Amino acid sequence: MLFNSIEFFVFFPVVVTVFFALPQSARKSWLLGASCVFYMVLIPAYILILFFTIGIDYWAGLAIDRSEGTRRKVYLWMSIAANVGVLAIFKYALFLADSTNALLSFIGLPPDIPLLRILLP
Repeated sequence: MLFNSIEFFVFFPVVVTVFFALPQSARKSWLLGASCVFYMVLIPAYILILFFTIGIDYWAGLAIDRSEGTRRKVYLWMSIAANVGVLAIFKYALFLADSTNALLSFIGLPPDIPLLRILLP
């Protein structure tokens, strides 16, 4: 669902209206559910990516909380690496593979790197 689509034009006012109609204690859950629905509209399986990064970040947060010293930084960097890795795969994998294939062709080698045709979540 794009921000300039008719679906979003209907979705957003419904989410906001229900948000303000709910009691304070239920608002966070409502926003979480609405965010997941928004994220899953195009390709529902991409919610697994979101759950993966949430799980990694949750685990890292717990590990950071119970550790001390430089181990805290290690857990933080592991979390950052996981999030940047997911971003890199979806945003830059096609560019990197295409550029490498072009370089291989330029120097006379067969371009053998397969191109991932995946839609950004």
